[in-house]
Amino acid sequence: MSPKFRTTSCFAALATLLWVSTAWAGDAAVQADAARAMQRGERLVQEGHFREAATEFERASDLTGGPCPDCLLGVGRAYSGARQYDAALQVTRMALALFSSPQDQARAYDQIGTLLALKGEMPAAREAYGKAVQLDGRMAGQVRSSLAGALLKRASYDRAKDNAQGPVATAIQEVAVTAGIPQR
Repeated sequence: MSPKFRTTSCFAALATLLWVSTAWAGDAAVQADAARAMQRGERLVQEGHFREAATEFERASDLTGGPCPDCLLGVGRAYSGARQYDAALQVTRMALALFSSPQDQARAYDQIGTLLALKGEMPAAREAYGKAVQLDGRMAGQVRSSLAGALLKRASYDRAKDNAQGPVATAIQEVAVTAGIPQR
């Protein structure tokens, strides 16, 4: 091997190493930006700024460079807050299709159950909640909490009903039994 070839090879190797290091550093910065966008989206949902929250979750998804199921779940929560339940169901189901672990799939089914309960589709909500618990038994408490929250939210939306306390408690118990959630 001639000295000129070795020098060229060393420069090429060094250039490649620098390019890869820069790419990794760039990837880390992009991932940090995506994480910040997710955090902003969560905060905006809590503050009731649903359109802005959806934009942040979509931005996070764009920054990750590929399908981001957690970003889609966030978009679903933002749409749900804006009471756009059909759109929320659509993106949540897209997230479900992208998740591979049972725990992540259980989170998606929990969100689907909540959206269906908010829509008043209780048989379908029961089925979704049941799948969440079936995939991850540790989700029983979360499912119970999600269902109670959805039913309370729905009751507050339907103020025309005189006494939401009785029907809400009965519906929670009914869904829990149907979904096979252990009672306390």
